[in-house]
Amino acid sequence: MFSATELGHERIPKMSSIVRSWDFFGLVALAAQLVLALSLRATAWPEVTTPGYLWSRGMLLYRDIKFQHGPGTIGTLALAFLTFGVHTWVVRAYATIWPLIAHFFVLRETRPFSLIVRLLASAFFLVQFFSLDGNAVWPTVVMSAWAIPIAAALSRRRMWSAGLLIGAAILFKQTAAYVLVVAAFWLLAHKRLRDAWQLWVAACLPYAVTLSAFAILGAGPEMLRWTLAVPLTIHPESVTFRPSVFDLSVLIFAFLPTVGVALLEREGEYAIESRWLLLVALGFALVSYPRWGLTHTIPSVPCLAVGVARFLRRSATVRWLRRAAFAFVITFVGARALVLASGNDFDGKILFWNAEPAFDRLVARLRSFPPEARVHSLLWENVLPRSGHLPPGRLYVNPFFSWFFPVDHIGERIRTAAKSPGTVVVGYPSSMPGEERIGPYALFQVPGNPK
Repeated sequence: MFSATELGHERIPKMSSIVRSWDFFGLVALAAQLVLALSLRATAWPEVTTPGYLWSRGMLLYRDIKFQHGPGTIGTLALAFLTFGVHTWVVRAYATIWPLIAHFFVLRETRPFSLIVRLLASAFFLVQFFSLDGNAVWPTVVMSAWAIPIAAALSRRRMWSAGLLIGAAILFKQTAAYVLVVAAFWLLAHKRLRDAWQLWVAACLPYAVTLSAFAILGAGPEMLRWTLAVPLTIHPESVTFRPSVFDLSVLIFAFLPTVGVALLEREGEYAIESRWLLLVALGFALVSYPRWGLTHTIPSVPCLAVGVARFLRRSATVRWLRRAAFAFVITFVGARALVLASGNDFDGKILFWNAEPAFDRLVARLRSFPPEARVHSLLWENVLPRSGHLPPGRLYVNPFFSWFFPVDHIGERIRTAAKSPGTVVVGYPSSMPGEERIGPYALFQVPGNPK
């Protein structure tokens, strides 16, 4: 028989150990992020949400739906819509889950640090992430969940795992290949030829497998054209790499702590090496080229947040350095918090989805048409998923991306299909006879009986 003392020590865990096993700060931080995300106005970018809806309704990406990004975001959205239906909460959940996963990895890596260090690292993550439009349905937001796992795999020399993760990120946005280029260059510079080869081959596998699947479905050449040829050959005049001094300063200041710890870190100090955090963050920051925008650097934020925590921890040994480090981070966090607070609406609505009452009235009117009615939208908003209709001819390209109209003759094919009798054309008011106005919008039904 065991004594009570023996039972207490050997059979029943101490309450203190149970408490320590739970990361209460982590739970509170994730809960605070969830409240913040649900309070902020989210963005349902029509470039991905409308194609995701159409794919869930049987249209095929690249063959019927023309878009120049990888299929990752659109495909996962299509699965979500197919499983749960086209609802506002599904869009909101999709925008919310990926930043939570990214923050979870930050919290896991900063768990050994002091409370104040963890607090500032999480604050850095939240204000930088959400001030860059991180509360959105967009590929770079999704890719943020990959950043720290990629750095972890590279640090542990698991090149196949790292390559597959990078390859998965490339499926969401092709410019994630910059991470592969940066990592491979570093490996080659250190004469790790075998590791570089394994990383490169593994990173190509997800695209190859996906391309094979599209080929089986009859859209293999179209996927190659729209994910490789089109982005490299069609350059809209509005897309240029011209960052402002302010944008560059924000990016440089965000990188400085991680640069510092990467230069000073001792061998074996952390399981995930700071130099790999820096290199992965650099690769993801380059995603902003050639279409510059700070929002495209979002995937670098998780790695930089861990770098901030390590920077503050390292500075603790020297009093003046500790004060300077904390002052720098607090100033940066405060400045980005002001940007977040002043540049966002905290009404919980979703831009391009349900942010405008007039758009909701337009959607209600379109829903009054029979389900089989085809809707040709000339608007930027998510007219098709909100109304539950399909486009004429079962063909779609973003109506604002006119530079893609000549590819596959998609513009001409859509215009021809839109002339079919019974088609409901949605746009802005004009002088067209028989036009029905709904607030700032208008709709017109092509005369004749639909076939």
